[in-house]
Amino acid sequence: MPIEPDEIEDDDEIEDILHRQDEAMQLLERLRAEEPLGGRRGSGTDQEGRRDFRRWPTPEGVTLEFHDGLKYHRADVDDIGVGGARLHTLPGWLKGPAAARLKALSMACGALVLADVMWRDKQGGAGVRFEFLDNEDRDLWAGGLIDALLARYALG
Repeated sequence: MPIEPDEIEDDDEIEDILHRQDEAMQLLERLRAEEPLGGRRGSGTDQEGRRDFRRWPTPEGVTLEFHDGLKYHRADVDDIGVGGARLHTLPGWLKGPAAARLKALSMACGALVLADVMWRDKQGGAGVRFEFLDNEDRDLWAGGLIDALLARYALG
């Protein structure tokens, strides 16, 4: 569950949270500029839709990687969906929103997202929510995830 502003008593803590979010957004924009476009970018930035997507055990070839400002680090994902994932462990350096890349075997390139930590449990696990730049990125990720799930659960 996200932190409510009235639960934060220290103005410095609020400034720190906002600063980390700004840094993550700047990094995400830099990473997006460096990604090969491959003709998948449109002009819309519409982010309408549900945020309570179903999650499945992570299929083979599907990864979530967090960027620390220098390089990507693969996350230990328990289950994943179009709108978010449950992590077995959250990297210790990850304190707030972070730039991340979602990949599946059928995708020519990864989908870049802002991954926001929504909850943490006492065993070190966490839930993250994905914020996409636009519907095309979300559709790219959904297509890659669906292909991986179909391959995993194919009858035959």
